[in-house]
Amino acid sequence: MEDTSKICPNCGSTAVEEHDAAGASVCTDCGVVIEENAIVSNVEFVEGQGGASSMVGQFVSATSRKAYTGGRGGYGFARDSRETTLANGRRKIQEVASRLRLGGHYVDAAHRLFTIAVEKNFVQGRRTIHVVAACLYISCRQEKSQHMLIDFSDALQVNVYTLGTTFLKFRRLLGLKLEILDPALYVYRFAAHLDLDDQANAVALTALRLVGRMKRDWIVAGRRPAGICAAALLIAARAHGFSKDPQDVTRILRVCGMTVNTRVKEFEQTPSASLTLDQFNRVDLETEVDPPAFTRNRIMEARARAIEEKNIELLRSGALDNPLAGKRAITKWRDGKTSQKAEAFEKLYRSLEEEIANANSQIPNETAEEEGKDNKQGAEEEKEDNDEPQHGNDNGPESTQGERNSDNEAPSGDTEEGAEGRLANRNNVTTASQSWDKA
Repeated sequence: MEDTSKICPNCGSTAVEEHDAAGASVCTDCGVVIEENAIVSNVEFVEGQGGASSMVGQFVSATSRKAYTGGRGGYGFARDSRETTLANGRRKIQEVASRLRLGGHYVDAAHRLFTIAVEKNFVQGRRTIHVVAACLYISCRQEKSQHMLIDFSDALQVNVYTLGTTFLKFRRLLGLKLEILDPALYVYRFAAHLDLDDQANAVALTALRLVGRMKRDWIVAGRRPAGICAAALLIAARAHGFSKDPQDVTRILRVCGMTVNTRVKEFEQTPSASLTLDQFNRVDLETEVDPPAFTRNRIMEARARAIEEKNIELLRSGALDNPLAGKRAITKWRDGKTSQKAEAFEKLYRSLEEEIANANSQIPNETAEEEGKDNKQGAEEEKEDNDEPQHGNDNGPESTQGERNSDNEAPSGDTEEGAEGRLANRNNVTTASQSWDKA
């Protein structure tokens, strides 16, 4: 098949023949190959031995850098590890998206984020499923869907804090600024799980108005949307006559019961809390209250100022009590009373301190007693060494002293022979003692 639109760069002829099977263009005049391995959009098959058909050419996708032959092994050349990682990542993204019933545009957005993660080596040292969940969650946040991070944790059976850590690090790496989701997005989703029967829509509408009122009263700022949604649903359900406990809401939204109680107490301090259901649905108050954190800090500053000024009447009047605190904690700081448990712990700590002090005081006394015993024992041993009799004399110190006196002073009645005999005996004793010392 000749193509007259192409010109041969060698001879300038327009007689160019194309071979679609080989993807080449050849000049019929000079024989120069103008193009080869051209990428075409059509697919051709040929019949081989035994009637088996095979595809002609190689397949090249939009994201791959090497051709795919379609045979066993998949690739005509060695497959790049990055392409393998991207293919596995897209497959896992599709699996997680199918579990959470996410559309195809979420998958495409998550795969683009996963490609960036692979290029920046973010997947190294981390499990691929964690990075996949972070990419899908970012795409859901960008599209403002109703999915929360704990939904991914339930679908993958992975700790939510592990996924949260991966998400925060990946967002910091990309420098993304994600907007905080509106709590109103979760109202209809979780209102359907509260067993409200036909009043589910009416309760959801009231909860939406409550969320809008909380925004004006600075209760939503800096708070997690799940806690705001749980408090709004609880108040709306009770306003419509349903007997709901905080546990019924916390079980569905996976939030702490203390968080829900705190949001409810903060709403009780607003003027809208004193309105009836009809008045709340018809009247929009223009006044706004201060943020709860601002009010709490002003109360603490007023307490400190009253303590410095020693204004006892103001401290005891109850005007500086925190209304958001519990019933016991409201007056606890003013009364100065401690609970039985705190008193028991204080007694325990005091007894432990006394035992430690007694033990430390006994250590020097024991050391002094041991040193006194050692000194006394050494003195006794030294005394025994001094009182030991000399060798060759078994009669004790008195006999020894007597012998010395008898040797030095001869009796007046002794003869000269007796003195010589005593001298010989003394020489014999000295010789014997010397022989014993040598032995």
